[in-house]
Amino acid sequence: MATQIEHLYTEIGRRIRDLRNRAGMTQEDLGRLLSPPMTRVSVANIEGGHQRILSHTLVQLAAALSVEVTEVLPPKAVEPVSNSSDRITDELVSKLGLSVSEAKKLTSKS
Repeated sequence: MATQIEHLYTEIGRRIRDLRNRAGMTQEDLGRLLSPPMTRVSVANIEGGHQRILSHTLVQLAAALSVEVTEVLPPKAVEPVSNSSDRITDELVSKLGLSVSEAKKLTSKS
């Protein structure tokens, strides 16, 4: 299961991609505006939420996109997406000491 921090970077990446597209830039264009320059692959990894971003890089990305840093950041904490079955399974494991496979059997739809 993905952690909350991973969801934060996924949301930041989505926002960067949307802002880049609105600005009519390619990933390569955006990467070249940074110092040191970033490869297209690194920009793609950021946009996909697969690469964490240093604070100074976040500031540079916002400047390159001609927006405030606050437009790149989500307006509130990003909650991980999980279904109720996953939450119930987690509770059964932590509170009752069941194994994950036992808990999943109990929560699976028949």
